[in-house]
Amino acid sequence: MYIMHLLTDGPTRFNELQRKMPEEMTHTTLSRQLKKLEEEGLIERIEYQQIPPKVEYKLSDIGEKFRKVLKELEIWGNEYIQYLNDKE
Repeated sequence: MYIMHLLTDGPTRFNELQRKMPEEMTHTTLSRQLKKLEEEGLIERIEYQQIPPKVEYKLSDIGEKFRKVLKELEIWGNEYIQYLNDKE
């Protein structure tokens, strides 16, 4: 879900995604996660025919529709944090 959240800003290169991931996420794990999201049709892999090779990932059409869900989760998360802070 976090990868999809990062892709809401638009097409993103692998290394940029890697930098934004938690430190413990390895290159291999990120590659597997991206491949799985691609196989599920939630993201698209865009290859540019240039030297050096360039690959970007972006939300697919159905992945774009998930933005609404992500936004609602963000709103809920912020409200929940406020709730927890108010309890203290």
